[in-house]
Amino acid sequence: MEENQQPQATQTPSTPPTPNPVAKSGSKKGLIIFMFVLLLLLVGGGLFFLGLISKNKPQEPSPTPTLAATSTPTQAPTDIPTPTPKGSPTPTQSPTPASQTMTITSTATLDGWRASNNGGNNTWYIQIGRNATLTERGFVSFDISSIPAGKTIEQATLRLYQGEIVGTPYGSGGNLIVDSLDYGDSLGNEDLNAAAISSNIGTLSPNAVVEWKDLIITNALKADITAGRTRSQYRLRFTTEGTGADAWARFESADNYMGTGNLPQLVVKYH
Repeated sequence: MEENQQPQATQTPSTPPTPNPVAKSGSKKGLIIFMFVLLLLLVGGGLFFLGLISKNKPQEPSPTPTLAATSTPTQAPTDIPTPTPKGSPTPTQSPTPASQTMTITSTATLDGWRASNNGGNNTWYIQIGRNATLTERGFVSFDISSIPAGKTIEQATLRLYQGEIVGTPYGSGGNLIVDSLDYGDSLGNEDLNAAAISSNIGTLSPNAVVEWKDLIITNALKADITAGRTRSQYRLRFTTEGTGADAWARFESADNYMGTGNLPQLVVKYH
């Protein structure tokens, strides 16, 4: 028996499916959403990490402001009278008198020198020194009766002008020193070695320079005033005395024999 053969159905080639635009669009949206979520996760994770660091970092405590203590003034009781102190009266000080200065010129007849051979002169210059046979000392006298009584002597200065040098008197004699002396109203041989009131009260000159030579003699003048003397007199001599080659220091006298016009002075400052 013949088999009935069925004709095979002819297969029609399948047509590739047309892409679904809706599905493609959904895929893109999903990707964007995924990336956005991923970004949020990254940002959130970073912020969380930073938060942990900040939380674990020790923080310096903020200083607590100190409140200044407000003192409450204590009110003094008003019913207790305050005694008024009675101060001692302030003594009125007398003003210091103004200083005055006076210059006294020496007495011509009592200026000069005396020598070891009993010679001397009181009309030339004041001479101190030596030669081969003698030594000499100088003398100068001031009348102090014009100084006002009761005044305080602040300073007294003897000033003599060294006007001429012969030889080397300072080389052989050393310094020229001064004695405070009282030889009265005449100058004689006895005054060469007369006892001094005060011996060697200071150095008038240490050198041969032609110039004024000054010496402060305040104490000597005060002693004369205290003793009631009307003259203040002085003797000049070298520290080393002995004969030898001519050596003289000559000072102008009140006679102005050397013609310098620089007469001996006693400058007194007082008040």
